[in-house]
Amino acid sequence: RDQSVDTEELPKTAEPVDESDGAGSGTVVKEKVTCGDDSCKCASGDPADMHGPYLYRYYRENGTMKSEYIGKPGSE
Repeated sequence: RDQSVDTEELPKTAEPVDESDGAGSGTVVKEKVTCGDDSCKCASGDPADMHGPYLYRYYRENGTMKSEYIGKPGSE
């Protein structure tokens, strides 16, 4: 988790947020996701049908972009 990720490299559904959980560097985003079940409505790819939003941290480790699930966003 040695480097942040440029916002241009993030998935289209990722929205950077100004939240830090103190667990490391990287770029924290709110993201809607699909569950992988082809029969679920989220498989349509329409953001209105996707699950979430959830918080993820995107970072680079040894030059490779990685992500980790942080959890559900707090109250907005």
